[in-house]
Amino acid sequence: MKKRVLFLRPYYGFNVHTDAHGELGMKLDKHDIYPDLTLLTAATVFVESKEYEVRVIDAIAQERMLPDELLKKIENDTFDIVIVKAAGSTIHSDLTLIRTIREMMPQADIKICGLAAKILKKWLDKNASYINEVITEPVDEYAYEYVTGKKGSFVDLPMPDYTLVDYKSYRDAKKGLRLTIIGSRGCPMSCMYCPYKQYYEAYEQREAKQIVAEMKKLIKLGADEIQFRDQYFSANKEKTRELLETIIKEGIKTKIVCETRLESLDEDMLLLMKKAGVSMICFGVESGDDMLLYNYNSVKGVTKRVKELVDFAQGIGIETMAFYIIGFPEETWDMAKSTYELAEFLDTTYVHFNEYEHCHFDIDNTEYTPDLFLPFENRTSMEYPSILDVDEIQYLVYLFEIRYAMRTSYEAAYRDCYKVFYDNRRAVEKLSHFVDDLYHLSECARELREEGWIDA
Repeated sequence: MKKRVLFLRPYYGFNVHTDAHGELGMKLDKHDIYPDLTLLTAATVFVESKEYEVRVIDAIAQERMLPDELLKKIENDTFDIVIVKAAGSTIHSDLTLIRTIREMMPQADIKICGLAAKILKKWLDKNASYINEVITEPVDEYAYEYVTGKKGSFVDLPMPDYTLVDYKSYRDAKKGLRLTIIGSRGCPMSCMYCPYKQYYEAYEQREAKQIVAEMKKLIKLGADEIQFRDQYFSANKEKTRELLETIIKEGIKTKIVCETRLESLDEDMLLLMKKAGVSMICFGVESGDDMLLYNYNSVKGVTKRVKELVDFAQGIGIETMAFYIIGFPEETWDMAKSTYELAEFLDTTYVHFNEYEHCHFDIDNTEYTPDLFLPFENRTSMEYPSILDVDEIQYLVYLFEIRYAMRTSYEAAYRDCYKVFYDNRRAVEKLSHFVDDLYHLSECARELREEGWIDA
């Protein structure tokens, strides 16, 4: 008899992109729903072995299934193995959910995965006897070794089987079907504010033919847009060029979004990207203060050259999106001002200002508790000297977002910035009281949904 395996990504009322930020997860205020590629790939590894009966519940994709609905759905079922994807912002509720599942399935082999689980491993091993195993590596690589008995790497993994979930729910803000793909994992850079190095041990890249074959399958599923989840899409310029030329040669027609370092490109590469279907390039700028970036081992390109590339890309029809960080511990009001002025100077199509999140965790020597992560927020409770306090940082993030959005219309600025920011802040205040009470949390989330405070 085949062993039954359940892969689970929970949903607690907030849209959490669980394979983002080095798989620490990121709560999104926007309505875009992303798949969890590593969890889906892990499930695919089990399916392809033919030795397991696999079920995947992606609660946010399945009509935003709240915890009480999820528990009711599986209450009369049994599984031999249960693998739960945890995120930093939801870890308290994730652990409560796992405890409840343990009561329902006392014989199940229950595992927890994700970077938050790795960070908390010492505490979980001592205090969470209801968890059989804390998976400390990407769950798809874990699944490969579990099923095959051989140590594998990222390049050995199969394409995730999107048909295991309600993949048509993976929509962007314009309601288009956006499916994601990953051609490389890890990042060769060493920026100290980035969590990827703590989870992905090496930079690895797939071959162009393998990536293009995956793209063709996504197009057959009806994808309106394919987003590459590579942390640094053009890290290897030779292989990137090969990939783009293969996409063109194979006649693939789709919108492509990628994230890279803009200064790694040139005009010829941008023209090739446009020909291959790249419609948007996302890139990190982080700060307008060069010395601050230098202190975090993050040296960006010359501003004048980045501006030239932004203008060139937009001139040939490629949209640009720049990411900025506000609230570095050393950051002053004047530094923050220089960051906004840089955003205005670069004049990208879109911007996103993020609060600084402390991601330096001494996993080997420190036992962290779940209280490290603040419920439903993209930050931790770690104390470190900071010139600006939390309220000031949140104010600046909101202010910069709305000022930039106001360049199009006041109405859009209100709807996309102020209302979203304010409603989410109120929702966090209400739902954070119920992180350990899934039934009351579910009731509260429904009320907030009806009032339009959270994504419906």
